[in-house]
Amino acid sequence: MKLTNTDPALLSAINQLLSEHLTGLREIELMNLLDAQYPSLFPRPDLSDRMMLFQHHFMLRHHLYCLQQQLADDGQWWLDISLVTITKRPATPSTGQKLAEFDGVRDYYLDLENLAKESAQSVDELINSFWTALQKHYQAPQAYAVLGLSGDEGQAEIRQRVRELNQQHHPDKGGDPETFRTIQHAWAQLKKN
Repeated sequence: MKLTNTDPALLSAINQLLSEHLTGLREIELMNLLDAQYPSLFPRPDLSDRMMLFQHHFMLRHHLYCLQQQLADDGQWWLDISLVTITKRPATPSTGQKLAEFDGVRDYYLDLENLAKESAQSVDELINSFWTALQKHYQAPQAYAVLGLSGDEGQAEIRQRVRELNQQHHPDKGGDPETFRTIQHAWAQLKKN
């Protein structure tokens, strides 16, 4: 893949920083390290200017997805880009398949026209949806634990487990009302995901 609209020096700097932090970095940590170690390549934006912050975020994500492609093409490493962290991992046999899968987020950030399409209002909506998704991300593990699940179960298995727990802990059947409310809250959290 020919990388266009990317700064090779910035790609190299990102790759170097992620190689030094193999446990992963949050996006803001990566931005701060880039600002501290490579200020001419990627200076930290004014965090109070939401539009500028979004543009900075978009270009960083654009470079991350380009680097992900480059690393996958080389076959040695894979760049795992999640909502919370960016982690450079050794490639596995299934790494190449990951790029073949549809990823709407990756496609969004790779298309620079999307950057030009965003307005102040749409950026505010994107930021709000990010915070909602982040909240869900952090609540889900706790909800699975309450239900005694691993998080790998499908919706049918989760519903079945909730039914079992509801029958066991329903106050009308002699169960503890607080435990029942906790189960209901966990189920509500998982239904939002």
